[in-house]
Amino acid sequence: MQQKFYSNTSQPYWIKPCRTVVLLCTITGFMLVIAGCQSSRSSSGYRMESKYSLKNRKLHISCRPYGTGPAVTCPLPLKITQQSLDQLFSSIDENLGTRYRFGGASPDGFDCSGLVLYLFQKNFSMILPRTASDLAALGSVIPKNSLRPGDLVFFSNEGRNIDHVGIFVGQESFAHAASSGVKFNRLNERYYDNRYAFSARLITTEEQAD
Repeated sequence: MQQKFYSNTSQPYWIKPCRTVVLLCTITGFMLVIAGCQSSRSSSGYRMESKYSLKNRKLHISCRPYGTGPAVTCPLPLKITQQSLDQLFSSIDENLGTRYRFGGASPDGFDCSGLVLYLFQKNFSMILPRTASDLAALGSVIPKNSLRPGDLVFFSNEGRNIDHVGIFVGQESFAHAASSGVKFNRLNERYYDNRYAFSARLITTEEQAD
């Protein structure tokens, strides 16, 4: 509604000062609302990154380096060969189109964390936690502009809890178990860009290892 201002010299002397106060309060309130919106929209990723970047991040994971036998503790990021990384991508391709199944962690059906669990166990003999939220506490947090293929990308619908995870494959794309099945999407798609929280590195090739 358009606000109207009237000029009337017959109005009491206190009308104009009151209007000034009201106008200033209105402007101040409007600026606070804008600041609040900017904070909530731009800082959701920061809050999430901070929450999962605390000193209790887990930098070790259980794994079976030879595929069988007792589990041992391995440091993160786990050093792998380029061949193993290529096998990961082949495994993703093999499972494209697999249906979504809540709680699923096999080619019969995957949910988002189940897909990561299955692929990392199959290709790297890593024993990962079951939920996206628990996965988000592993490894080092990686800036979005420093992503490497194999890094995990995490998403949050409401900016408070991690509720989705995928595997970065390069070219701004990631693989994940969506409600429509295992597929590729791009990080810069509006839906995922708005819900992106942060990324973490659990594996690194011998050539990329710092």
